Amino acid sequence: MTHLRLAAGAVLAALLIGGCTGAPANIPSPTSVVPSPTVTATPSLSAEDQKLEDAKARVVLLWKTLDGLLVDPSRSINELDPLASGDALSSLQVMLTTLRQRGQVQVGSTIIPTQSALAQGDGWVVTSCIDRSGAKLTDKQGQPVTPAPEPRISHRSTLQMVGPNLEVTKDEVLGSC
Repeated sequence: MTHLRLAAGAVLAALLIGGCTGAPANIPSPTSVVPSPTVTATPSLSAEDQKLEDAKARVVLLWKTLDGLLVDPSRSINELDPLASGDALSSLQVMLTTLRQRGQVQVGSTIIPTQSALAQGDGWVVTSCIDRSGAKLTDKQGQPVTPAPEPRISHRSTLQMVGPNLEVTKDEVLGSC
């Protein structure tokens, strides 16, 4: 409604000014009132919901970092250290080391089209559909590795606070998604 009033006022002012050829006699000058912008409050998340969102974001960051390490084998696998620990970190390190020894690199990137999260015990569980259809693993000659890994796989990641970091401590492959 406020925008309509402003637009109508602007059109009226343009007509009045455009139609004037001289100084108007005894017509008061219009006062310009600019309403303050209305701020629409975005609903803030509860502390519990924020933790769930943080856990989902951490899983996305882990996969983004993993993509970077697969694309550029000169990057240190230690980049995973603040993102994962325990079995999850060990598995990722072994996988990266094995692929690097074979001279395999990734072309493209992973996307995560869907995620869900829930609090469990002293941590969080995030289930993600990992879509690797745009990320191809290639050999030393740049040829796609065959057989190609399943392009869309569901993962269940368990996260916990490890010191100051929210880390993936366990990751399970659930199957296709």
